[in-house]
Amino acid sequence: MKPSRNNTDSTSVTVNLASNLKAYYLALFVGVTCLVFQALHLATALRFGRAEILESGQWWRIVTGNLVHLGYSHLFLNLAGLTLISLLLAHALSVRQWVFTGLCSMIGVGVGLLLFDPQLSWYVGLSGALYGLLLGGAIAEFRHHKQMALLIAAFTIGKIIWEQIFGAVESSEAMTGGNVIVNAHLYGMVAGALAVLFLRAVEFIRSK
Repeated sequence: MKPSRNNTDSTSVTVNLASNLKAYYLALFVGVTCLVFQALHLATALRFGRAEILESGQWWRIVTGNLVHLGYSHLFLNLAGLTLISLLLAHALSVRQWVFTGLCSMIGVGVGLLLFDPQLSWYVGLSGALYGLLLGGAIAEFRHHKQMALLIAAFTIGKIIWEQIFGAVESSEAMTGGNVIVNAHLYGMVAGALAVLFLRAVEFIRSK
């Protein structure tokens, strides 16, 4: 006997809710990690530091630099962004895919700064990775809700283009309490997008 459409829909909703909850827990884990690092004053020990990476081989700073912040105002601004992304796009990817996309975005920020911004000695903050999650999530969402995906992608890309031409928004620098490194946003966005495109390519190949 075939399952009824109502039963199928109910099962799909249950699976989606469970997937969303896992994504929320992942975001919560990242947020708590950032809060703990801030409370323990680990910014200097964990930040992206060019000299520490290149001269001392502390390569983990490429990732951990994304998880420490200038202060609590900078941290809470980024956590608000993480919360918004979770609410809008948690369902777009599985938890493993979010982890992959997030790590790629963080690594993209660090490697990008290392290769293309030699004048930058150190960097902290999650914002670059957030742009990767935002555009990556929008790409994943396109096959489900095209209009919302296009709107999020247009906003994200438009914001990055604006920053590249005109620099950071003054209010952003006032809220973070320091200079906004706009190139970190660019590198994170590109890395996150490439990560999701790679995941989609793998899915396509496996479906053949």
